[in-house]
Amino acid sequence: MSEQAQDQLYLPKGDRSFWRGEVASDCPLLYLAWGCRDFQQQPIPVSCHEGVVCVIIEEGCPTLTANGKPLQMATGSLALIAPDCPFGWSQSSKGHCKFVLWMWRSTMDGELSEALKSSPVIRVLNRKERKPLVFFHDLCRREVLRPGSPDPKFIEGCQMIFETTLRRAIQGNQSIPKPSFELSEQVKFWMEAHLNSKEPIARLCDYLNLSQSTLYRLFKTEVGVSPLAYFHQMRMEKAQELLILSSLSIKEIAFQFGYEHFNDFSRAYRNYYGHSPRTVRGLGRTECKPEP
Repeated sequence: MSEQAQDQLYLPKGDRSFWRGEVASDCPLLYLAWGCRDFQQQPIPVSCHEGVVCVIIEEGCPTLTANGKPLQMATGSLALIAPDCPFGWSQSSKGHCKFVLWMWRSTMDGELSEALKSSPVIRVLNRKERKPLVFFHDLCRREVLRPGSPDPKFIEGCQMIFETTLRRAIQGNQSIPKPSFELSEQVKFWMEAHLNSKEPIARLCDYLNLSQSTLYRLFKTEVGVSPLAYFHQMRMEKAQELLILSSLSIKEIAFQFGYEHFNDFSRAYRNYYGHSPRTVRGLGRTECKPEP
């Protein structure tokens, strides 16, 4: 870092948690900080910084002053600040705040660079959006604190994935689609690829890393039926398509959808459509509909 930039980087007290990179280094990370701070006792004067700063407030409500405008940051707030934007930290009430902070030499992501041209990017992220970003901070922290110098390639890889995750969190924070809608699309995609599963809901929950109760609640809220009912519907509709359009025998179709016994498939099909599989051979698809 230049002498001017060093003067502008106000370091916390020596017993606080932070890491500062070497002056002559090709590591893309300049500075890393985390833990608790009391900006009432030790405010950070407004100044510019050599790198791009990203900070996430995990606890507390400190005041960020950027471009001469004070803004109280709520828990969960994220701030992304360009090098030429003067900013500082203060606190109007007693108490500490907890945060994680990165300072990168520059941004790799073109969209983030473009977004920073006009003003700092300030967003409030929910816990789900913050979790992967905090995870990347932990990866960086482990790397810079290990014996020896941090591996620039490792840090570069972290930055690349971090910025992509950050951009998606910022864009998702502004967009209309709900997480449950994204989840329902993942569920449908998995079901269509695994119509032969004998334990579809258990296997689907493993795939999505969700409990069955959570999957049920989110999916039914979005789609209107339970995941198991939707899976059965997809399976029966695909079975009917094969019965009408393919040359496979009924037994082969039953085995293709994971039924160990032909009679089990016939019973499930009859319960859904109100007639046996044999009655639909050679019929048009519109002539076969489930009973109301």
